[in-house]
Parts: sequence; C-alpha cells; structure tokens
Amino acid sequence: MELLKVWAALIRRKWLFLQAVVFFTIGAGILAMVLPKRYEATAKISIESSDASMSILSEMDLSEMAQSLTGASDDMQTKIALAQMRPVLDEVIWRLQLRDGDGELLPAEKLLVPGIDGEILAYPWIEIQEQQGTNILIVLATTENPELSALLADTVVDVYLAISQDRAKQDTRDALVFVTGELGRLRGEFDIALTNVADAKARQQVLDLDTEIKYAVQRVSELYAAAEEADAEMADVRAQMREHGEVNDLESLAMVSPETVTSNTMIRDLRKTLAETQQERAAQLLDKTPKHPDVVLLDTQIRELESQLTHALREQHDLDPQVIELRVALAGIQQRRAQLQAAAATTIDEFARYPNKMREIAGLQLAADATESIYKSLLETQYEIAVAEAMTVADMKGVEPAKAPDKAAAPKLLVYLVLGCFVGISVGVGLVFLAEYIDDSIKEQDDLREVWPLPVLGIVPYYRLPGKRALIDQLPATDPLYEAFRNIRNGVQFAGVDQQINILTVTSCVPSEGKSTVMANLAICLAQDGQRVIMVDCDLRRPTQHKTFPSLSNERGLSDVLTGNCPVDEAIQATPVENLSVLTSGPVPTNPGRLVESLRLRQVLQGLAGKYDMVLVDAPPLLIVGDAIALSRSCKGMVIVIEAGKTPRRMITDLRARAEQAGIEPTGVVLNKVDVRTGMQAYYGAYAKQYKTEEPKKGKGKVA
Repeated sequence: MELLKVWAALIRRKWLFLQAVVFFTIGAGILAMVLPKRYEATAKISIESSDASMSILSEMDLSEMAQSLTGASDDMQTKIALAQMRPVLDEVIWRLQLRDGDGELLPAEKLLVPGIDGEILAYPWIEIQEQQGTNILIVLATTENPELSALLADTVVDVYLAISQDRAKQDTRDALVFVTGELGRLRGEFDIALTNVADAKARQQVLDLDTEIKYAVQRVSELYAAAEEADAEMADVRAQMREHGEVNDLESLAMVSPETVTSNTMIRDLRKTLAETQQERAAQLLDKTPKHPDVVLLDTQIRELESQLTHALREQHDLDPQVIELRVALAGIQQRRAQLQAAAATTIDEFARYPNKMREIAGLQLAADATESIYKSLLETQYEIAVAEAMTVADMKGVEPAKAPDKAAAPKLLVYLVLGCFVGISVGVGLVFLAEYIDDSIKEQDDLREVWPLPVLGIVPYYRLPGKRALIDQLPATDPLYEAFRNIRNGVQFAGVDQQINILTVTSCVPSEGKSTVMANLAICLAQDGQRVIMVDCDLRRPTQHKTFPSLSNERGLSDVLTGNCPVDEAIQATPVENLSVLTSGPVPTNPGRLVESLRLRQVLQGLAGKYDMVLVDAPPLLIVGDAIALSRSCKGMVIVIEAGKTPRRMITDLRARAEQAGIEPTGVVLNKVDVRTGMQAYYGAYAKQYKTEEPKKGKGKVA
C-alpha cells in the first residue's frame, strides 16, 4: 500500500516530476554542449635495465663499476612519484607556456589536480599511472586541444627522461670532479719531487749506489708505498663515510629511505602513527577550525611524534652499522699507517751509517716514486669513472609517443543526458515528496477519516464533458460519472432509513468546491429515477442555480417569495429534465441573512416538501457565512461537498468545530473532483470503464 501511495503521489504531481526531469536533462545536454571539449592523449615509458652497458664495462675489467650502476630502484610507485615532482612539472609548464585564465603560468599542483574549475574549463592536467601487469608507465595528458594534449604527454616524457638521465650520472660526475682535482695536485707534487732528486744528485755528484743501499732504499720505498696505499685507503674510507653521511643527511621527516623503514621498527611505527594523526587532523578540519581544542591537541601530538621521529633518525644515523664498520676500518688503516711510518723511520735511521748525501738522495727519490705511484693509480681511477659516466644511462625509455586524439573524451552528450535524467528523476521524486509533505489537503477517504470520520456518500471524479457542460442529463445511465451520482443518491437514501430525508441541504467549506454542480447532478439523477425533485437556491449572496439551465431566469425567485412579492407556485420554474423544477434565488436582497433565518423560509421549505419527493437546498459555504447553520434547522439532512486535493485538513477541522458547536450532525460528505488516475480509484475507474463498454453476449439471456 505504501508503494501505491507513492505511485499515486507521482501521478498526482506528474507535471512537477516531468518538469524536474526535463529541466535537468535539457540542462545537462546544454551543459555538455557549452562546456569546453577535453581531449586525452597517452604516451608510454618502459622501465628496463640496460644489459649492454653492464657487459661492456665487464669486458673492460670494470665489473665492480658495472655493479655499482645496477642500484636504480625498480619500484613503480617511486617512478610515478619522481615523475610528478615539481622540477619535472615546472619544466613542462615553462616549455609549453601553460597558463590559466588570468594569463599566469599554471602552478605545478594544478597540472596534477586541476580542481573543479580546471575540469570544467578544461585546463591542462596530467595523470601518470602504471599499466597493470607490466613495467610500463602511462602518461595521460588532458587539454582542450588535441594537438596540445599529444604535445603535453610527449613533453612530460622527454623532461622526465632527461632529468632521470642527469640524476643517474650525478654520482659518477661528482667522483670524476674530485679525482681530476687530486690528479692536478699530485702532478705538481710529482714534478717538484723529480726536480728535487735531480738537484740533489747534481749537488752531491752521485753516480751509483751499492747493493746494500739499493736494498735499504727498496725497503724504505716499500714502506712508504704501503703508507701511501694506506693513505689512499683512508681517503677511500673517508669518502665512503662522507657519502653515507650525505645519504643520512638527506633523510628527514618527509623523506625516509625504505632501508631505514625496513630495518628500524621504531621509525616505521612512528611514521605510521604520525600519518594517522595527520589524517585525523585533516578530517577534523573539515568541520572544525584550527583553533579548536581537538585540532590543537592533534597538533601537539604531531609535534611530539615529529620530535620522537627526529631523535630516532639521529640515533639511526649515529648507530648506522656501515658507518661503524667504516670507522673501525679507518682506525685499523690509521694504526697500520702509523706502524708503516714507524718502520720507515726506523729504516731511515739505519741509513745514518751511510753518507748523508746518499740518505738525502734516497729520501727524495722515495718521495718521487710514491707520488708517481699514487698519480698512476688516480689516472686509472679517472679513466674508469669517465667510462662509467659515459656508459651510465637511465633505466627508462619512451616506447610509444602520444597521438593527437580524433574525438573528445569529455563531455559526452549521452552520458550527460543520462546523468541529467537520473538527477532529474531524483530531484523530481524529492520535489513530489516535499510537495506531498507540505500539502495537507484531503485527497482520499482515508485522509478525511483521519480528520472527521463522517460517512462518505459518494465520490465524484474530476471530469470534462463536451461543450463545457457540467450536467449529466445527457449521459447514459451506465456511464461511470452517472454511476458516481447514483451512489450519492443511494448514500442519501440509506442515511434516511430511520427518518426519511425529504429536505436536504448541500453546502461546502468555501466557495468554488462544486457544491452547486454536485447538487444539480444529484437532482437530475433523482428526477430521472422517477422522483419529483425541486432545487431551491438559498445562496442569496452568490446565487448560481439559475445558470444551471439556459432556460431559467432569475428575475423572480426565493427572495420575492420571502418578501411576499410573488407566490411560490409562480416563482418555481420547470427544467428540460422531467420531474425536476428549480426555485432560483431571485434578486439579491439587502439583508440575505435575515431572510434565511426567517420563519417564512421554513414554511416555504415545508410546503415544498409536501409537494415534492425531494427538496434540495443550495446553501452558502459553512465557513464563510452562518446561513448554512440556519438552514440546517429547517432541513432533515446536510451534505458537505469537499473538493479533493484543494480543501486543507485544517479547514475540515475548523468546519467540524463549528458544526459541533452548532449541534449539527451532517448526513455525510461528497468528495468532489477526485483524481481517479491515482490510488485505488484508478483501479475502480478502469473496471467501471470496462463494465460500461462491455456488450452482453447474444444467446445467453443474461444481463450483468
């Protein structure tokens, strides 16, 4: 039954519902045609390691250097994040001169998240995503121009690959700069050492050394070489320590390396708690201000978590196993170098028995040899680094350039129409429910019973007869409309079982509810049933019954009878309907209320009741004037006509209070202008039409 009520409400207010659907559907279609077109173009990047450079470096006996180039991250999410960083976006925006509506260069954030205004106005924006199940990144570019979309996607790929290539070569480039600087310094020291040896030999006039001196010199040379090797090892260890320190310095609250997160559970838990707290603060800010106590408390927790995380990172850096291992190695090398230096000093002291000049030459020669050895070692290192830099390539390459799209990706007219229709249906249903909630008018019998449980004598559907007629005198007896008034007739007769109702007042709450028309059709139904019926128009303020039939005149009527200007028999007029007469109101008197309350009116009605089977009295509305209350005392029954869908419940409540106060108990109610297309009346109306048009079958001898 609830679904039936919903359907009835939709039928009653179908125009409101249809207007909402049509409005939103047409609006969506217009919006789809007015909004700028958005075109999408895609370019693809492949993530793959280069085996060619590795094999070439291995063939050149640079396998260690080749292994150092394989440390690039294969994490697709990391690649996507790097492609969306500000350096890439800023370079793309600058190259293509992407600007907003004010002529300013687009912010980098707008290129990733255009916002509602950006989507509506088709601002340029990009999206980078992973192709499912592959090592391919898809760069999706959206603009209002197909060529610009393709150019934007290709530019993003070019800039990203260039920055990735530069980032891949940065480490080898820094190492090459350091080694080149050291080579320049050692070259100068080596030249000075050779000059000193030549000067010493010339000054001391040394031509040759004996075998012992050669052995001693060789021993000292080996010790110094070992010491220099220790120096190189110390430099290498210090460089590694410095590199680890730089890596650790890059770690901050915003960027923590995956290795640290994996190895340190405290840092992982702190970062997780910090992210959850920040998300909770963002959720609180949706309906609270930054100064709200809850938000301030979350800010305090966030600062405490950041402090703890900073302290944990500092401890992680101080206790880094690799750094500690390098420190131990450095201490060992330093100790070994000290031992080598001590051994070299001891050996040199042994040279004291040799001539001072030989000792001087040997020392200078030793320094020159050591410098030369280090210089050659650095030359080899410089060569290796240069080759590695030349062979270093990024692990990405563009595999599919963008193509200018032929059709716009959005807005699609059909999609907008479907969405607009769906929204229109939703809004239409909501408006119908809202209208039903606001509308407290009486629509059905159940609504009337909730306010005033009066007998419903009949239901008159909303109808339109040909020629703007309102009477049923020319309708067949099987017509559903005629049957509606016959039901009212039967209801009046059943109500008068205990006491015959021969004088019936017909009234309403307010004007224009159709009481006069209902009374006229009821009179026609009674007259065609063989009863002698007279209609008395007692609405002396706004009479209407003289307009019911074109042959009637209102020159003389009830007002003349009550004032004694005309006998009753002369004022009564016949109608084209057999057995039906009318006593019109006559000229409008100056004091109609006094005439209605007069004893003469009661006598007239009683006299008419003796001549006719039924006297129908057309009374003014109950809530407007008190004439109907006065007439009820002269009548045997009262019928109240209520217009369905218009008369509000509060009016029925006021009518009930007035009737109870006056001691009036109405015979029943007639619901007029009922929409039979809604509710249960729809089913009854359908069966009534079927029953009307059904022809009796020949030969059966039965009538339904």
